[in-house]
Order: sequence, then structure tokens, then C-alpha cells
Amino acid sequence: METSDNKKFTSYLGDSSKAEPMTDRVPSQSTGKVGLSWRLKCKIDNQFATIPIVERIVVGRTQDHDVVDFDLTPYDAYHYGVSRRHAIMTLVDDYLYIEDLGSTNGTRINGFQLTSKQRYRLRDGDEIEFARLRMIIKFEESR
Repeated sequence: METSDNKKFTSYLGDSSKAEPMTDRVPSQSTGKVGLSWRLKCKIDNQFATIPIVERIVVGRTQDHDVVDFDLTPYDAYHYGVSRRHAIMTLVDDYLYIEDLGSTNGTRINGFQLTSKQRYRLRDGDEIEFARLRMIIKFEESR
């Protein structure tokens, strides 16, 4: 079901395609160590958002009194099936990890489905899908 401006409703997400599960990712040159002096530059469609990297970043959408650290509501998160508390990014030993928090429509990295409640190391240039909301990330050192 689509609106007149082609935005997809949550009911659209019940596609039958199955993504291949994501395996553990070993460090590589593109993994990149980061720290609290870094930030994450996110490209969502033709928009950019920059968020500081902190020890814990809850990603999702706000509704009523929900609180998340990275709010995807301005990017039509509801229509794309993003859960209120969809995923969490954590900084551990200078690497940034992502974990799906048991979201309704899942999380993917570069097309691979994440197993809920399991951490995956993020790499510079990764494409993350929160349900059907796609975002490309870049690590930037704060100046």
C-alpha cells in the first residue's frame, strides 16, 4: 500500500524475500578504530545527519514520551517500519557495534540480516537498513 507521494506504509514491509544472515565480521582496514572524539555522518536519501559517537546510541523513532538518541522520525521512520527502540550502537574497545533490539521489521548491514540481540562491528561506508529505511554511514574525526 502506498500513499500518493509514494511513501511506503508499514504494511508494505511483509515482503517474502529472505535476507542471508550476517556472519561475524573480523576487523579490516575499513573497520576503523573510533573514539569519543569521532562522529557518525549518516546519509539518508539526500539528507545528512551527524551525530557524535558516544558509548551508547539508541536508534529509533519517538512517539509520545519515547526517548531515543538518534531519532529517525524526521525521515518517515514510521512509514518505513522503524520500531520505537529499533537498535543500539555501542562503543567497545574503540570499535562501534550495532545490535538490533528485537525490532518488528529487523535490521540489515549491507543487505545481510542481523540476528536480534547480537552485536555486529560497523565499518566506514556500511549501508544500514532499519526495516526499509536505508542509511550509509561514514566515520569522521571531530575537529
